[in-house]
Amino acid sequence: MMHRIPIPVEYLDIARRSQNKSKVFRGYVEGYLAKSYPEFRLVRIEKMTAICELK
Repeated sequence: MMHRIPIPVEYLDIARRSQNKSKVFRGYVEGYLAKSYPEFRLVRIEKMTAICELK
């Protein structure tokens, strides 16, 4: 079963200032999920939503 978790908008703002936007953004999202939702694994990102599944 897939779970949809909203991504904080601040991460997009931070990533826009970096040279490698997509890599930085994905890194922030993975870190956010690891700290806030350690039971989930990131499958993909759709718009500003992390699509996850249980580990």
